[in-house]
Amino acid sequence: MYFPRLLFKQVMVKSSLNPSTQQEHMSLPRRPQNKSKLGCRECKAKRVKCDEAYPMCKRCQRQGLVCSSAPRLTRWQVETPWLSLQPKTHVHPRLLQYWLEKVSQASVIDPEDNPFSFPILEHVAQSPALLHAIQSVSASHEQFFPAKSPILALEERGKAIACLRREINQVQRAPYTHFLTIILLALTHVADSDPKEYGKQHLFGARALINSMLRDISMSTSNDPVVRLCLGIYLYWDMCSSFLVDPCEPQCLNLLNMSLAVHRMGDWHHPMYGTCSRLLLIIANVGRYCRQIHDMPQNRNPTQEAMLEAQLRAWMTSPPNPDLGHLYEAFRNHGLVFLYRSRAHAQRGCPTDPDVTEAQETLILQYAEETVHHLLLIPASSYSLNFQSLPLLAAGSELTESNHFLRDEVRDRLRAIYSLNRLPANLMALQLLEELWDARDSGNPSFWLSHTLQKDWRLLLT
Repeated sequence: MYFPRLLFKQVMVKSSLNPSTQQEHMSLPRRPQNKSKLGCRECKAKRVKCDEAYPMCKRCQRQGLVCSSAPRLTRWQVETPWLSLQPKTHVHPRLLQYWLEKVSQASVIDPEDNPFSFPILEHVAQSPALLHAIQSVSASHEQFFPAKSPILALEERGKAIACLRREINQVQRAPYTHFLTIILLALTHVADSDPKEYGKQHLFGARALINSMLRDISMSTSNDPVVRLCLGIYLYWDMCSSFLVDPCEPQCLNLLNMSLAVHRMGDWHHPMYGTCSRLLLIIANVGRYCRQIHDMPQNRNPTQEAMLEAQLRAWMTSPPNPDLGHLYEAFRNHGLVFLYRSRAHAQRGCPTDPDVTEAQETLILQYAEETVHHLLLIPASSYSLNFQSLPLLAAGSELTESNHFLRDEVRDRLRAIYSLNRLPANLMALQLLEELWDARDSGNPSFWLSHTLQKDWRLLLT
């Protein structure tokens, strides 16, 4: 799919409700071309030459450093007036371009098939809230989501929230723009310095929109790719967060309607994860169950465990390429490791046959090693890298001291993911793993979910 390069003008629109609206265009002055080469922060600090490899330069990779690389933007060749926007909406051309060419690529497995890049301009033109959310995320992403968000990012976030409140009251607005705006606002919270905040309120808002879509029979049964896109985004988000939500939380997803919608979607190829929609729903249900028995071990349900395990083992699809095949197997194994470890954690206070316990631990380690091996077979240059954090944490936490080579590979992979998507949660996951490995090597192994909750961390590893 080809999209032309665009050079936007800075525009302020007086009113889009008046047919006689006049747009005020102000061309940006051209920046002088800087002949110095770009390099990562680490190489600049050491005053050494950087090979500028993206997302990690070779020097940082060799030394096991986090690489703060600086991606280049292309020089857009075509100049076009901006589209009609709501009153007093300002476009930041640099932030918008940064989103279209860089940030949006972290949400897909194929940059040539990216509905969040140039195709999103049609929706941005109708939704100032979406525009401001995009610009907020871009402003933070440029700075690697610092603990104190840049002023520009905070301003854009505030504008996005204010505009979203107005737009939600306008029935004619497409739910897709509301949904995507909420997703992006959650991302700005996920990157906040407080690890307890994982965008829960935005998650519940997105859940309400999804439930509304599912209630609309005409939408849930249609082949509308936009509806499917929203459902797929939520499926992935739900998989990454179902175990973070307290079982007592009143906000619940209509699982029956979601299951029916996923069944209707079949193996439709989603730009975020390909054709594994059904697998994501199973893993999300595993996460909900595991959190429930973690908090209330007495509520273990062997029948439900057996059903979830059977669903994970029976799931099949045809991956469109080898990288996605490895990712799918890593996801499947992650679900099994999560389920088995939760069961072992719930059984901790009960007398258990030592042989059964040892066999269970051996099985968990086997699936954990397989998960890491599958992920490592995916090149670090693949866009699938962005979707590996959660299985890396869960499987990596099970690696023993004898797996020191795989532990090093997990460290390197999490650093590479952080260099690409810049989300601090990846570095926090690495810190968690170091603590879990130290505890395991000292003879005091800990369940990664328990350790996370004890630290009062709610890491949304997207």
